[in-house]
This record gives sequence, C-alpha cells and structure tokens, in this order.
Amino acid sequence: MNKDILRILIPLFAASLILALATYTINLWLFSTQPYLISRPYLSSTDMVFFDGIIFILSGVLLFLGSGGISRTSQKAALLASATKVFDEDTIGPSEIFRKDAWKPKGFTRTGLILMIAGIILLVMYFASI
Repeated sequence: MNKDILRILIPLFAASLILALATYTINLWLFSTQPYLISRPYLSSTDMVFFDGIIFILSGVLLFLGSGGISRTSQKAALLASATKVFDEDTIGPSEIFRKDAWKPKGFTRTGLILMIAGIILLVMYFASI
C-alpha cells in the first residue's frame, strides 16, 4: 500500500476512534443510573450510542457535501452580466455565469469523513453490545 495513503488514513481513523470512544464514555457517564444525575433515565447509554452514531453519520454526510451552488452573489453577477450584454454582445451572459456557479462544493471533507467513520464505529459498538 502507498505510504502517502497511509499517512492520510491513519490520522482519520485515529481521530474517529478517539471521538467515538469519547462519545461512548460520555454516554456511559451521563446515562448511567447515578442518583445525582438522573434517577430513572428514559434512554440507556447504549440507546444513546445508537442515536449518536446516526447523528454523526448524518452530520458527516452534510459536512462532506458542503455548501455551494447559486447564491445571492451569483444572482447579482448574472444581473450585471445581463445589463452589460445589452451594451456589448461580446461579454459573458447570465447563462454562462449560472453554468459556472451551478455547483461549487465547499465542504469540510476531513471533518465529514471523521464524523462518518466515528458514527460507523459507534453503530458497531451499539450492535456489539446488544
């Protein structure tokens, strides 16, 4: 296997494992039957691990996709381009501006991958503990 790929993947998996273990221990601490916190919890710690895993996966997917596309600045640029198209035929029109700005993803790929992998680890921990 390529050493560059390992240098990228090992920190991702390590950060995901640390996040998953920290979430698991916090869930154990918060949702255990300790008299000063909650006398009868509605959810057990293993149920919360499942919910946290699902939340981590969904938020990781959203962060991985990111934002992008046509925004207010794209609309303003298209309006300006259509106004300049009236005076000069050689300028870029609004269709070219919308075509260029149709999708420019600006996601947080590493954070999204870390959250998705941590969510998968939490789901594996949940199904292993049942």
